Amino acid sequence: MTESLFDTNFTSENEPKLAASATGNQAASETQSQGGSQGVASNNAAGTIASNTDNTSTNSNSAATSTTNGANATTTHSSAPATNDASHSQEHHDDHEGYDNSTSLPSLNDNSNADALINYRVLVSAKEAGCLIGQNGKVIDSIREETNTKAGISRLVAGTHERILTVSGKLDDCAKALSYFAQALLGSSIETYNYFPLKQLSSTPCVEHETTILRLLIPNSQMGTLIGAKGARIQQIQQNFAISMIASKSFLPGSNERLVELQGTVDDLYDALRIISRCLIEDFSSSVGTTTYYVPKSHQLTRKSTATISFPNDMVGALIGKNGSRIQGVRKVSGAMIGIGEAVEGSDERVFTITGTQQAVEKAKSLLYHNLEREEQRRAEATE
Repeated sequence: MTESLFDTNFTSENEPKLAASATGNQAASETQSQGGSQGVASNNAAGTIASNTDNTSTNSNSAATSTTNGANATTTHSSAPATNDASHSQEHHDDHEGYDNSTSLPSLNDNSNADALINYRVLVSAKEAGCLIGQNGKVIDSIREETNTKAGISRLVAGTHERILTVSGKLDDCAKALSYFAQALLGSSIETYNYFPLKQLSSTPCVEHETTILRLLIPNSQMGTLIGAKGARIQQIQQNFAISMIASKSFLPGSNERLVELQGTVDDLYDALRIISRCLIEDFSSSVGTTTYYVPKSHQLTRKSTATISFPNDMVGALIGKNGSRIQGVRKVSGAMIGIGEAVEGSDERVFTITGTQQAVEKAKSLLYHNLEREEQRRAEATE
């Protein structure tokens, strides 16, 4: 048995907080117009709060919205009346749009799904992953044994700072495990990133050794059960448990997962996660077979690159092929865009401009040179 590294006596395991702090209650949901490796089998939602601005805050007392300058997120506050001009755009959630119309939260005493299994995916930075694993795996091993859950962290991909923590098990066991991971993060120095998805969505900084952040990855199809009708559920979660809860506007690259950022103390996160698990398990099947999961990829490979190559005029037709078939094949195989310049008077060469990721550009260049060599060889054989 691994020696315990954590205090298992949470200060509040059964009852929600009666009041939420004025600064700690940001609940958020954002609209999504575009589409981030393993499944969140039980995260449930069927939509998001619609907004006409990138950053909109919904006040639970006035049901009006106000524009804020948050980090690409739509936040819901429990206090402070809305004052901006955009405050009159009301969110609507209709059945035909697929929104969940639940307004009340499940009870922490509801054990009807106590033995149901849930799988969480959490985005962490490379440095945070080190803290969660611990020396020789001591931290993650201790959490697995104490909570009776399965937990693992994906390998680091060269060129990226992102890794995926997965935790699976029974509802309350997973909530406890995630809270232990949050506790482990309290001991690490706070990192700041200026790019999505590691950039903090909340404008409220973490208090060192007191509050921390968990970045849950939730399929977009399962967001509605967390949001509830007109944001009722997400507001209650942040009000009852004194946490900030913000959903990213954008899908994580190459996926239809959304980032749901939870910020608060370890105890508050534990209680909130127990409720979130009960919300998600209500409609876990909505993501089965419909989710494209986020896989961290090297930022270096996604950076755009441009290269130009000149080819003899008499070779251009062969490189293009009949009806453009050959150049289209190069574009399809490489993934690069290839533009062919106009013939210039007095020049015996044409310029090909190749644009795409560095990898795509290099692939396109290789294919073009290969086709050039084949054509030169064909012509040489024809003259023999």
